[in-house]
Amino acid sequence: MRGYALGECRLGSFDRQFEAQCRVQRPDRYRLLDALPPDRPRIARGGGVSYVAAGFGKETVSQDLGAFDRLLAFDGGAGRLTVEAGARIGDVQRFLLARGWYLPVAPGHPRASIGGCIAADVHGKNPARDGTFRHQVEAMEIHAPLRGTVVASRQRNPELFEATCGGLGLTGSIARVSLRLARPPSGLVMRRVPVANLAEAAAVLRESANARVLYGWHDGRAGRLFGRGVVRIGLSADREDGAIETMPPREADLPESVRALPVAVWNRAGIAAANAWLDWRWRRAGQSPESLARALFPLNGARAYFAGFGKAGMIEAQWLVPHRLFDAFAAALAEEVARIRPRITLIASKLFAGHPDGLSFDGHGIALAIQLAAPREAPQQRFLETLAGLALAHEGRPNPIKDSSLTGATARRGIAGFEAARERLAAHNPGGLHGSELSRRLAL
Repeated sequence: MRGYALGECRLGSFDRQFEAQCRVQRPDRYRLLDALPPDRPRIARGGGVSYVAAGFGKETVSQDLGAFDRLLAFDGGAGRLTVEAGARIGDVQRFLLARGWYLPVAPGHPRASIGGCIAADVHGKNPARDGTFRHQVEAMEIHAPLRGTVVASRQRNPELFEATCGGLGLTGSIARVSLRLARPPSGLVMRRVPVANLAEAAAVLRESANARVLYGWHDGRAGRLFGRGVVRIGLSADREDGAIETMPPREADLPESVRALPVAVWNRAGIAAANAWLDWRWRRAGQSPESLARALFPLNGARAYFAGFGKAGMIEAQWLVPHRLFDAFAAALAEEVARIRPRITLIASKLFAGHPDGLSFDGHGIALAIQLAAPREAPQQRFLETLAGLALAHEGRPNPIKDSSLTGATARRGIAGFEAARERLAAHNPGGLHGSELSRRLAL
């Protein structure tokens, strides 16, 4: 149903930790955004791939913006694109790569909407080089029932602009966005550097800060193997054939939700087997050509991985720790993993070199994303609590758009200026009209 008509359906988060029977509106005209009673709680819903239930809530109408997905204006000379906020990042990259441009900052899931990328202020494959998504945004139109549509940029309504980037959709519905583009490399070569532990990985990441693509994959099992892995460094290279980089067709994209296997395979034996395979595949020094599209959207090749979590789902806890404290944090983390023995399926490492603003996940240090199976089991819960305490003790900053286990109390301790950010969001969200399961959990 479209327009004011509301349908009911069950919505869930990508990590399977939240599910609710929700009222959903699917407008296909901008005027229908105001068809709801002006005091009816609502939240914009983009691609529906949020890990943390940012686009729905039990008492909230989810306004599905999937119909607003047009590319409105493209300047191939200046490198500028104007697009509706419901457009999927994968479709935008398809259009741009075929014309010699791209967005260097993109999340791993191609179905994420442009509006969702702004609301989450996502990071890409090397945030130390490219920053977060806000650095690509020049201006946007933001709509709220009591305010109407307002243009926001760094020069015009800058407070609204900054609050909306990383504002989790609480400042209104993003309608249109003007983006600044970059030229893609003519080719990409992935260099593999094996590392023995997380501290060694951090050193390699720092040495390779200017790479196009930069991240590490690590074994999360307790003992001598903890942290062992490989840092992948994507370097620009000239293609001999001069062909234009393209992406696979849309049908190849990872679906909004991956069908879970009836039995979870990420038990200890399954995790050990997967790490042995990755060790054989990745932990050999060397380099090889790789498609930029594959490097931008690695989740497209991970259907089996996500299905393997089964119906219990997963948790991804992501923390950014300052450089001066990272080695101590990594050593303490190894001790806690050896003590609790959680089922960690993988650890990913990235380098950051930015300045945090509001609730955005940014800063100067090393970020670890730790994915766990069956997060509601007691040992897994105990580890998540221990991880949060350990990260906070080392001045870590949590990522609210990835971690379904993050509480409001932990967010307040870990995000400097949390109260100021909350007050800024409230100033642009009178009466708390816009809200979600995520904003409820964090008490925003």
